[in-house]
Amino acid sequence: MPIERSLLSSRKILEGPRVAPARALDEELNFTVRSPAQGALVVANGLKSDASRVEERKKKVVVIGEDDEPIAVLLRDAISDEPGYQAVVVADGALVLETVRQVHADLLILDIMMPGLNGLEVYDRVREDAGVREMPVLFVSANVPQFDREFRARNITSVLTKPFDLNDLLQRVRSLCPA
Repeated sequence: MPIERSLLSSRKILEGPRVAPARALDEELNFTVRSPAQGALVVANGLKSDASRVEERKKKVVVIGEDDEPIAVLLRDAISDEPGYQAVVVADGALVLETVRQVHADLLILDIMMPGLNGLEVYDRVREDAGVREMPVLFVSANVPQFDREFRARNITSVLTKPFDLNDLLQRVRSLCPA
């Protein structure tokens, strides 16, 4: 995936709201107003408090550090299709940390082999940054056996081996970062 497209995707997330836009009141409530002689307001599907409506619209932001475009698109689309999640792809390891900070990411998914910084270098920098240190990180790599020693040295246990079952990945996302 060209860097320009991944930056454009990141910019949309960064500049856009973290909640879905509000809909008009009549779209959400399906109400009917009658004349005073007939009665007052009739609400078909009930009222929800403002707090519960806002809570429903919050989405967990997942940053995906992946330079293989088909895999990146698959991950982004699958995660964004899940209720309560929004995913953004960053193809360059050097840009991942900045994106994580800017979008206030809730979960980071990393490939190991990326241009710029590799996934393990990004992970080390995330763990050194007090603002994002506690954010969960999931590694997705075809080279898991090759990096097993590095994973153990860093106490990394959230790892999926490529090729992976998409349902397994989505289950991991939901368990690491409940919506």
